Amino acid sequence: MELREYNVIIKNPRRVDLRVASCYPSPYSTAMSSLGYHIIYHFLNSREDTWCERIIHPHRRSFESGSPLRDFDVVSFTIHYEEDYFRIPAMFRDGGLEPRRDERTGPLVIAGGPCITSNPLPLSDFIDLFIIGEAEPVLDMVMDRCLELDDPRREIDEFRDIRGVYVPDSPAERVIVENMDEACHPVRQIVPVTDDRSLTPSLGRSFLLGVSRGCSRGCRFCMSGYLYRPKRETSLRKLIDISERGCEATGYSKVSLIGAAASDYSRIDELCNELVDMGLMVSMPSLRIESVTPELMEALIRGGLKTITMAPESTMKLRDRLNKPITDSMVFEKTRKALEMGLRVKMYFLIGAPGESREDLEEMARLMRDLSEIRRGRVSFSVNPLIPKPHTPLQWEGYDAREMKQRIRFLGRLVRGLPVRMGSPRGGLIQHVLSTGGPEIGELIERASLSGVPVREWEAHAGPRDPCARLPWHNISVGLREDFLMEEYIKMKDDRLTPWCEESGCYGCMDSCPSLRH
Repeated sequence: MELREYNVIIKNPRRVDLRVASCYPSPYSTAMSSLGYHIIYHFLNSREDTWCERIIHPHRRSFESGSPLRDFDVVSFTIHYEEDYFRIPAMFRDGGLEPRRDERTGPLVIAGGPCITSNPLPLSDFIDLFIIGEAEPVLDMVMDRCLELDDPRREIDEFRDIRGVYVPDSPAERVIVENMDEACHPVRQIVPVTDDRSLTPSLGRSFLLGVSRGCSRGCRFCMSGYLYRPKRETSLRKLIDISERGCEATGYSKVSLIGAAASDYSRIDELCNELVDMGLMVSMPSLRIESVTPELMEALIRGGLKTITMAPESTMKLRDRLNKPITDSMVFEKTRKALEMGLRVKMYFLIGAPGESREDLEEMARLMRDLSEIRRGRVSFSVNPLIPKPHTPLQWEGYDAREMKQRIRFLGRLVRGLPVRMGSPRGGLIQHVLSTGGPEIGELIERASLSGVPVREWEAHAGPRDPCARLPWHNISVGLREDFLMEEYIKMKDDRLTPWCEESGCYGCMDSCPSLRH
């Protein structure tokens, strides 16, 4: 295995006051396609007193100096997927540290990312403090406090007053970057050069461009749509400038547009066309069906795109229940147009929506067959279990793995012969428990990292929650009005829609909406 990297930051360890290990508990190919991971690296290394190095699973030492975790002052985990929790105890052991914080000495351990912002409780036995929200508003304060203290781990209470920091058992409030032009936009992103396909970034050789953060659509199953409200956009001029400098610094000729709702960007056609006019290829991991236009597809085709990914999710009735009011006619219209323009189409569906019936599954199968018939061999499908998440209107719902298995089998028989990938009912169960559990889940995480945990033990934690009971993550505020999620839960049960605020005006979902202050 040979790997060369460009734009790596090397500092003299004797001339810095703080050494930080930025850990990613997922493979290198995923880490190098994570804009958030690049942001942490460049943000911390912009400080003259700090050297941030990378340790990426399964590597035991840093890429920059070959140091193990125990040699650092601070260990930081960037976590995007709940399934990565199992690798964290192993990374501690590989780095010469005890996994459990009450048995550990040495560096301060922090963690952040979407699932951490949503519910850090399952990892509270392993992590000293958590970043709730986006990193830029809070990381400098955490690093400065580390430098002020003789022993940050022993003096952990000194971090409790920092907004955006969660110390276990204390309340915490989410922080976000309000002006995206002032966010960290890494220009000199690390460029891996290798013949090993397992080390090739999952988004390919492309410059990662942070178009927007947050989403205001309000799909009731989507965690990021509630965690990072409101939607905030980087200005067009800023994006063009970053792309120009970034592609020069990396040598890349392709730009990947990153954002929870990148295709909803208010000037998306202009952005894509300007990038193409600069001689760059353009890609987007997925597109909102509502925002797909012939003009956008044409711009993406000019930029080298071969496949577009869209998410009808379910039948029209269930889409409305989930507050994603897309008609079947719109799905067919956008699919036909994409196929006429020479694109392949990948469709994402969810199974297990609240109130889903056998008739709904039969209708979903008909929809998939009809879409496939538009142009055989050019439309593929992915079906995954719907996972109830914290800070969404589905947070009180349970997950029945046995029922999910039956549903997937039933749908699988109906779509036999189509290019369909089915998700794992067991994987969905484990993700649900890791998403919605409390500190008691730490014991399951540690055991699973060493050997395995029987399904029945995960099932014991997967039942529905009493809407009147206190939730494990009650101490974590993500800025939503206190009763908003319950209002949405009731509206979901009654099949009532909540309009898109960008078209119908503010409906007061937040305690204080930053977008109303600009």
